[in-house]
Amino acid sequence: MAEAEFETFTLSNGIRCVHRRPRGGRADSVAHIALTIGAGTRDEAAEQHGVAHLVEHLMFKGTGRRSAYQVNSLLENSGGELNAFTTKEETVIHATLLRSEFAKGVDLLSDMAFNSRFDSRELDKEREVIIDEINSYKDSPAELIFDEFEELLFVGSPLGRNILGSKRNLKRATREQLVDYVRGNYRPGQVVFSASARMSHKRFREVCEKYLGHLSFRDSDGAFVRKAPARQPKFEITRHKSTYQTHCLIGGYGYDLNDEKRVLLAFLINVLGGPSSVSRLNMQLREKHALTYNVEAGYVPYSDSGVYTIYLGCDKDKLDRSMELVREELRKLRETKLTPVQLARAKKQFIGQLAISSENTENLMLGIAKSVLVYNTFDSTAEIAAKIGAITSEELQAAAREIFSEENQYTLIYQ
Repeated sequence: MAEAEFETFTLSNGIRCVHRRPRGGRADSVAHIALTIGAGTRDEAAEQHGVAHLVEHLMFKGTGRRSAYQVNSLLENSGGELNAFTTKEETVIHATLLRSEFAKGVDLLSDMAFNSRFDSRELDKEREVIIDEINSYKDSPAELIFDEFEELLFVGSPLGRNILGSKRNLKRATREQLVDYVRGNYRPGQVVFSASARMSHKRFREVCEKYLGHLSFRDSDGAFVRKAPARQPKFEITRHKSTYQTHCLIGGYGYDLNDEKRVLLAFLINVLGGPSSVSRLNMQLREKHALTYNVEAGYVPYSDSGVYTIYLGCDKDKLDRSMELVREELRKLRETKLTPVQLARAKKQFIGQLAISSENTENLMLGIAKSVLVYNTFDSTAEIAAKIGAITSEELQAAAREIFSEENQYTLIYQ
């Protein structure tokens, strides 16, 4: 009897593991692995701001068993790729490697996450690298505006902090802060290992037991708790900056990860300004009126809040008209239900995008790991498609009225 495509289990120390056994194809010799840790920048203490991202950098600079060169060359010498990223709520180390190197890769990710040296000399180097990254970021207003928008929307909450940290805190960061952050936040219940590899589930479990099952964690100092951010009064802020283009962000609060209506908002955002060239905002602002080269909508759900955004860049004299058209599209979604034809077309497009994105195995496994981390389960592509297929125009309109209300349209402009 053929094995199921997926298997999940929990090791004795609390780490959850997910294995996908591909059903064949040309990529049999390639594996994708990821260690997802449910701790990010919002879990830093105020004096630690920037430490989560700094920890990610220092993971590549040596462990108790490997030098920096050995960490970086172990998989790459065989053609593999090793990378990591930090978000506000997660830290992820991931790799693409030959299947023959699978056990070696699991050992490496475990070593990096739980046995990094955080050498003081390397710390001094990396703090300067990140400060350079912060300085270069200031030359990218189209990216910087997103960070400031969330700082304003979540002011007073760690969720509002940018991921890179502040130069002041980075200059004062110590090895002890990095160690304390890892000990306090890298808890077994917050760790998921996911992999797509052409091997039996039994063999996968054996590798996980060997390289992850031996890890021990100190007793947690209480439950892992995050405090939901308070809702802020509506703002409309303009910053005067010496930029060629005017940059505008309209957005507000969205549904959190535990709200079942999050799929409705994700659907609406795709209709409004998703990657398709026929999205409503692209058709209105670019194709019909030629006001802007780029306009896009996005939605990021967090564990206890969320944010939706609409970004556009245009000439200064086109800003008022561009904003007028954006607000008009939001009004239409609030006041007019999608027709059966519009709804069917939007569903077909959204489901197609999900199906195509699921062909990217690395992204698929990262998404599954996030789902297991948050919900302790995950939906198949078919199950997700069924949920989208069941969406009604009445549900969408109700969500649009709630999220796209005029009271929930905050504005930040760089010009």
